[in-house]
Amino acid sequence: MHFIKSILVPLSSMLFCGALCASGFVAEKADSLYQHMSTIQRLNQLVLVSSSQDKLPSVSGDFGGIYFSEPLKTSFEKRDQLIVVQLDERLNPFTEELINLPGLYTLAALSRADLLSTYLYHLEAASKSRGIDMLILPEVNHPGTAVELTLRKMKAHDPDFFRDKNSLSFTAAKRKKELIRVFEKSDFWVIPETETQTASSRLEKYSDKIAAAVSLEDKVRQNILARLLSTSGAPTDQLPNQLAVAISKASIIPLQRVSGIFPIQNDTISFLTNQPYGPMANMLRKYAYVKTAYAEILISHSPIILDNNSFIPPGILNGDREVIFVGDLKNLQNHAEVLDAALVYTNPSDIYSYVIPQQLFGAADITGRLPYGVEKLSTFNNDQINGKKILGYAPAEMTGLDRSALFKIEQIMADAISSGSTPGGQLAIAVDGAIVLDQAYGFLTYDSLIPAEKTTLYDLASVTKVTGTLLGVMKLYEGGLLDLDARIDTYLPAYQNSNKGHITARALLAHNAGLKPYVPFWQKVLTADMLETFYYEDDAALKEDRRSYYTRPNTILQDTLKNWIIQSPLIRYDSIPFYSYSDIGFMILHQVVEQIAGQPLDQYLAETFYQPMGLRRLTFNPLDHGFQRFEIAPTEHDYYFREELVWGEVHDRNAAVFGGVAGHAGLFATSHDLVVILQTLLQGGTYGDHQFLQASTIQYFNQCFFPNNRRALGWDKKDDRVGHVSAFTTNESFGHTGFTGTMIWADPQYNLIFVFLSNRIHPNSNNYKLIQKNIRTKIQDVVYEALMAKWIK
Repeated sequence: MHFIKSILVPLSSMLFCGALCASGFVAEKADSLYQHMSTIQRLNQLVLVSSSQDKLPSVSGDFGGIYFSEPLKTSFEKRDQLIVVQLDERLNPFTEELINLPGLYTLAALSRADLLSTYLYHLEAASKSRGIDMLILPEVNHPGTAVELTLRKMKAHDPDFFRDKNSLSFTAAKRKKELIRVFEKSDFWVIPETETQTASSRLEKYSDKIAAAVSLEDKVRQNILARLLSTSGAPTDQLPNQLAVAISKASIIPLQRVSGIFPIQNDTISFLTNQPYGPMANMLRKYAYVKTAYAEILISHSPIILDNNSFIPPGILNGDREVIFVGDLKNLQNHAEVLDAALVYTNPSDIYSYVIPQQLFGAADITGRLPYGVEKLSTFNNDQINGKKILGYAPAEMTGLDRSALFKIEQIMADAISSGSTPGGQLAIAVDGAIVLDQAYGFLTYDSLIPAEKTTLYDLASVTKVTGTLLGVMKLYEGGLLDLDARIDTYLPAYQNSNKGHITARALLAHNAGLKPYVPFWQKVLTADMLETFYYEDDAALKEDRRSYYTRPNTILQDTLKNWIIQSPLIRYDSIPFYSYSDIGFMILHQVVEQIAGQPLDQYLAETFYQPMGLRRLTFNPLDHGFQRFEIAPTEHDYYFREELVWGEVHDRNAAVFGGVAGHAGLFATSHDLVVILQTLLQGGTYGDHQFLQASTIQYFNQCFFPNNRRALGWDKKDDRVGHVSAFTTNESFGHTGFTGTMIWADPQYNLIFVFLSNRIHPNSNNYKLIQKNIRTKIQDVVYEALMAKWIK
């Protein structure tokens, strides 16, 4: 997970560095304190007064600290003595303050050492900030297992903070030899609160003889340092939500009698549960059709998912279909003989209700390991299951978008619609590989006749550049078929001896080729107020002057259009072209891709990307591919070119002249399908069972190559001077906007995807309220603020 590595691990490194710096700073003070101590005071530093209560005991004598024999409920004000807490299997020093900490068996189930290390930094910081100087690890009888190994790793992480219980002596030493043995073999002598006065007298009596037999300096000095280095200030917050999710996901244990059960391939499952509309059941419904009624399950042939603690009617598990248990490891043992597979955890958590469905259907890896041996599970294998790298689903509130954040988004969209900024739109947000919001708002038109749906197709306008043409360019580049720095007349001979033959694909991608921002080629197909006659599909269309839906350019016109592009003028500049956004560059790249690929652009993209990705609602010319007009958001009433409402045809007039398939515009899609494309890029070019692009290619195209130009190769980038995206986006983020009111943006550092679609130009493209009111960036701000406030914290 990028974010765990980029945010949390550096945090732990700072804690480690800070501890070293502080240690050097206070070392002299520790030495000074030690030198001024009497022998009995030095001995007292190694004595802990035991307490089983959640409060500081009242003791006489200057003892080194207090040993709490069980975890505390709440923190208390720090005092000069050492505070040492004995942990149990929950590994939680404050059971009512730090409620989402993973227990020992959860940590032992982790297969990722980086998560354990990151978590231990957090646990230590949270404990120290609440006044604890040392934690005593629990004694657990699982020799030679992952549990024992985890305890060893905890101790190795910081031996001065995480200590074994055998470093403490609880003996009732009375004689000199017994006391000497205690201080020779143990770090601390723990005494009951009721015996403090007796112990103090006994130490006083034998202090010189004990000191003569035992070297006290290192032990005492370490304990003084531990007190001086204790963190002060506000207590560290709860476990960061992203780390909690990562630990939960990586600790779920896959068990199968035979390999191949995970991930589930069926589109229908039977779910035996006491909560047919609970969080788990509702999440499963996002992946498959879910049967929960006993009568339905009894006659079904679909795999049975057996929920934790669910009631099992007699005979319902009979038959030859697979039975998969999801729940607690202890409950699993009650059903082991009837199970084919299981996904189990060791500590309950709300997180599992959406993580387990992700893993069942292949949206996430399953890597947890059994923390200890279980006789009943000896016939199951515990092999790691690799996910299919597909999008999963998660509830918005679990990723930071709580009710307050969702309400803000609803209000912003309501304002956009009521103010006439757009009739409606779609919004999709994915975090860490899971869709957390996929919603439609408003209507297709201001008359409120057809509501916007999550399945509605929107005209993407210039987002076509990066979700269409750019994908083709990247694929040809990494295949060695396209040299970004070769002259374009290398690939398009018609450009030889033109004013553009010397331009490179790199310059076209970054809009740094000196091309005019816009040339209205569509005007050339008009004769007075009519289209050229050969532009109509048939005589009936010509007679009725039906321009939007019954016109397709023939081969002669297509060749003429390409010649118009060749002949178009350049911007005048002194010597070096400068940044100037232009559609013409991607019209040229359209021809380059088709020339090299040997296929029409739409066919090449569909076969290479869209179809293998399973994108069924992303296409050029949707009316030609079986979509009805009510499934598509209309755009402008075009009074200049087509003399009618553009609905189902591309809005961009130049793209329309190209027949609806162009390098700069023409794609229609839903927000969900666009999330899939961006997720593929965030995953290094992989989605499902396909490697569409190499990670190195994606990273290369996400760089800026020209001075005073914010554009990468095809992608738009953050520029605070422009303010076209949220100020919270990172420099690694990339995306694009479209004239019709569309926007896509991906941020690798947050593993975040943002897709906003609208038809703000309906019915008039001069409506710029969506941009003026910063609707898209306001929503982005809410998303980032929610993530930073809850997901990261």
